[in-house]
Amino acid sequence: MHLKVSYEDQSDGIAVVRVESTSQGGSLDSASAPELREVLSRLVADGRLILVVDLSAIESVDYSGFAMLGGIFKRVHFEGGALLLAGPRKQARGMLSRVGLRGVLPVHATVSSAVEELAVSYAKGSVDDRGRRRRATANALVASGDHAYEHLSEDITLVKVMGGVPGGGELSVSNVAPLRKLMADLVSQGRCYLIMDLTHVDFIDSTGVGVFVGGLKRVRAFDGHVALVVSSERIRKAFRITGLTRVFPMFETVDRAVEAVGRKAAGAHVRR
Repeated sequence: MHLKVSYEDQSDGIAVVRVESTSQGGSLDSASAPELREVLSRLVADGRLILVVDLSAIESVDYSGFAMLGGIFKRVHFEGGALLLAGPRKQARGMLSRVGLRGVLPVHATVSSAVEELAVSYAKGSVDDRGRRRRATANALVASGDHAYEHLSEDITLVKVMGGVPGGGELSVSNVAPLRKLMADLVSQGRCYLIMDLTHVDFIDSTGVGVFVGGLKRVRAFDGHVALVVSSERIRKAFRITGLTRVFPMFETVDRAVEAVGRKAAGAHVRR
């Protein structure tokens, strides 16, 4: 099923992208998403970073459709732009919540209300100003309970597991919940290339290992990737005895992990 994708430039640098189906009951899915991706990517490359995507004529959106929109959102957000959705139907709104992007991609009932909000918002600060502030924030180490994270690039986030605990600590059933929430929150923000630095972890049990399996499932829904930085043979063994060394690439240093994950992210951009 093919989509008809068109766009029009509004005032204040806002571009409205309209998505229509060539037949009844159109869907934004793995087969049709590339058509919309091509148009959005071209607009972003041309410097149109304030976007409204009109989905009112589309019956449904699946994981692939939202993964694509999440990827475009990351690109425009990092540069100071915005991406809003207008008029998604009930199924699409429900799927947006299920994939964890409800709090990331703002939804408006109509195109006009989305355009109005963006016009007011960007009258208070330009795309360039916002981009500089966001990139400055992205390079800061953010504490999150016993852990800390840092956005290394537009795509890659480094999570220092137990990095907020002097001397490090254990990751077990008694304290794993905050890390699970942190990983879920990062994915909901479109951060789907995660490097988990375990050099501060001195013990991990099966529940601790399981939190990374759950995180991997989340990022894979968006074609993401999880890599581990492990310096302790004891921690490495915890993954090896469960057969997970075949699932998670492991590195001895953060630099090597960044290099490998960077190649994964670059390949994803080519596919997009």
